[in-house]
Amino acid sequence: MASETLVTPAGEVLFANVLKPKLVKNESGDKLQYGIVLLQADPEQDPIAKRFIGSLHKAFMEKYGGNAKYGPNGKKWKRETLTNEEGIEVPTGLVRITFSRDTATSRGIELPPPMVQDAKGNPWPVGVAIGNGSVCKIAYSIWPWDHPVGGKGLTLQLLGVRVLDHVPYVMQAVDPGVFGAPEEGTDATALTPAAAADPFGLDAIEGPASTEEVPW
Repeated sequence: MASETLVTPAGEVLFANVLKPKLVKNESGDKLQYGIVLLQADPEQDPIAKRFIGSLHKAFMEKYGGNAKYGPNGKKWKRETLTNEEGIEVPTGLVRITFSRDTATSRGIELPPPMVQDAKGNPWPVGVAIGNGSVCKIAYSIWPWDHPVGGKGLTLQLLGVRVLDHVPYVMQAVDPGVFGAPEEGTDATALTPAAAADPFGLDAIEGPASTEEVPW
């Protein structure tokens, strides 16, 4: 089961760190990891989502038995919620499934990154980030685990991503009017530019300047 390569139904994705790993924290410390979140419809309403998520749960039951319980972080799918203006989490009607891939094994052996391709099967350009809302399929394998502290669970090992409909990644812009109406205080238009001061007296030191950045 662990070595079988499976493919998800198509769905919108979030947080697609599949081209460059990010630093994540866990019980054993920090590590670099690739990851992506796939959104699926409510399995109680959608037969495709029901079959897919049901297959994940079935794999867990086949490994540990019908009475087995998931550990706190053992189930890699959950109902998606958004926080409203009152600070209350409201279900969106979708389910989010998390896939991940470490950059190295527990013994320090380097692992290759996940394969990423376009809808035609061409390699995805490494300089083009995949934004939230892109529609993808994900290739994965199921790795069951049983930890003395964390209990039982599944890791959905990220193997590859096919991007069917790309949404560009856009940095969140801040509205200039976020602070409201003008207030009393400093007016930058009235300031006079001045030469930067040299608080450390480095300008008086002869010799070539250092190219190293200040360590703080």
